Amino acid sequence: MSVLLRIKILGHLLLPPIVTRWLARTPPSPPEIIGPPPSFSLEYLPAGWSTLQERKDEIKGWNVDRLVNIETAKWKAFCENCRGTGPLGFSHEHTDQTQVRDVSFHNIHMTYAYVIALAARKKTHFSILDWGGALGHYYQLAQALMPDVTIDYHCKEVPAMAEAGKRLNPEVHWYADNSCLDRTYDLVMNNSSLQYIRDWRGTLAGLARSANEYLFLARMPILDKGPSSAAIQRVYETEMILHLFSREDVLAVVEAEGFRVVRDFVGERFSIHNAPEQCEVRGWLFKR
Repeated sequence: MSVLLRIKILGHLLLPPIVTRWLARTPPSPPEIIGPPPSFSLEYLPAGWSTLQERKDEIKGWNVDRLVNIETAKWKAFCENCRGTGPLGFSHEHTDQTQVRDVSFHNIHMTYAYVIALAARKKTHFSILDWGGALGHYYQLAQALMPDVTIDYHCKEVPAMAEAGKRLNPEVHWYADNSCLDRTYDLVMNNSSLQYIRDWRGTLAGLARSANEYLFLARMPILDKGPSSAAIQRVYETEMILHLFSREDVLAVVEAEGFRVVRDFVGERFSIHNAPEQCEVRGWLFKR
């Protein structure tokens, strides 16, 4: 099956469908050290996370140098996009950092702007825990969006990404373990990373307990009807397993920790090969 056809029928979780449509229509010319765009694919896993034990030497997840190098190569251009008065229609996940007018990316960033504005309301200083925050890109966005507020930003990442983050984004507090949950924050956010954690319920409960006031779950693969299941994702020459969440399962965990929904956020739909049900990218802002 050709790369183009795989993109069309399988889609990609981390980048909105508008990006995969763009990739299929016009071959990009990314920076030299990034290399050509990958073939993104998602495939249903009937056996779920038991597949990880069977293929533990193959499924390496996000803690690989290639992914860190790709994000590092785009870091300077991303930071430049955050400065000034230009539109927020860009993304660190895109191969082309000159793209600044994408509506889907703009929607993601303006949703984040709404969340941090609400969390920082009537404050001159507030704290954020970004669980799975890559190189701390959303700290740079927060600085641009809330220039009059002092932001105490904490980021949890896999070891390889956290090391690069310390070098490129030293104002952020970095963690490669769960010690970040030993304290509380005004806002705790998880942006498209909870699905890669096997014990997602325990992790989500821990994140909720660390949130003084607001919990923000963004860009999660949500099933309309069926129970939570799993898929395998192939991207940039690595593979990882991810959860496909039942909406009821996610809300039950958060509500059990004393939170209520403040706002429901919509996202794109994407396809998973051989899955009995397809997903929608969704998110929620909760308040204690």
